[in-house]
Parts: sequence; C-alpha cells; structure tokens
Amino acid sequence: MEYMPTFAFQLVCFMYSAGLGFSLGIIYDLIRIFFYLLTGSDKKFRSVRDIIYLFVCLAATFLFLLAVCDGQLFMYVFLAEILGVYAYFFSLSRFVLKPAKKAIKTLRRLFQRLNGKILVFKTRFSVFSEKISKNLHKITKKDLHIRHNIVYNFFVKLCSGSLTLKNRGDEGGKGEKRET
Repeated sequence: MEYMPTFAFQLVCFMYSAGLGFSLGIIYDLIRIFFYLLTGSDKKFRSVRDIIYLFVCLAATFLFLLAVCDGQLFMYVFLAEILGVYAYFFSLSRFVLKPAKKAIKTLRRLFQRLNGKILVFKTRFSVFSEKISKNLHKITKKDLHIRHNIVYNFFVKLCSGSLTLKNRGDEGGKGEKRET
C-alpha cells in the first residue's frame, strides 16, 4: 500500500469522480422528472426527493471510493463530484428538464381529454350493460328451471344392475330409474 499516491492516480480519481458527479446530476433530474410525473408539481415532495437523492449519492460515492480509489478518502474526490454536479446543472439540465416537463404536461392534457371521452363512452356502455345484466339474470334463472336434463344438475347413483338419475334442481325430487 502506498502512503503517497502518484500524481497519475490522483488525476484519474479526480476525473472519474467528476464524471460520477455529472452522472449524479443526471440521476437527480431523472428523480425530479419521476416525481413530476407522479404529482404534477415540482414543489411537492421535495424533501422526500432530496432524501432519496442523498442516499443514492452516498451509495454511489462509497462504491466509487472502494472500486476506483482503493478505499482511500481524498477531499478532492468529493470536490470533483460537486464540480461534476454543478457542471451538469449549468450545462445540460435545462435542455433535459424543460422538454421533459413540457412533454409530461402535454401528455396530461391529452389524457384529460381522452378521459372525458372515455367517461362518456363508459356511462353509455354501463347503461347498456346494466340492462343486459338484469335481463340475463332473468333468462338464466328461467332457463335452468325449465330444462331438467342439464348434465351438471343431475345426481347419478349406481345400484346393483340399475342406474338411478335424480335431478337435484327439482323441488319435487323426482327420480328416473333406468335399467342397464
């Protein structure tokens, strides 16, 4: 283990941590877009969003320090991450976040328009389906009581040399006897 890391090693750690900071900025915008998609506002649940982002940053930094910096803590790694996050926010964030918010707003408007049309269709269809369900219940009840030869409504009992069929649906309990 080296007590004094080389300049090349320090430079590689600095550049990688700046890239990690840039990618953490992208992750923050993705989390913002996700919460904007769920709530419709950028201000709701801001503290929850920031706490989630904090845990993502802590986990990413810890794994980065283990993998790239051999578990050594350097102050310039944290400073490079912060520089990477600010570089993303001042360069690309406005080109990612604003179009995403506009797309989500247009999708919400489209779904609201479609939802109104779907509700009209749903009410018309529900009236039609209610009429069918009322009549269907009457038809099936009447149909089952009229027909006495439905297969699933019979009880079959085998006696010695004879076959007894009994209709379970009949109230009178008439049975037919057939010889086999």
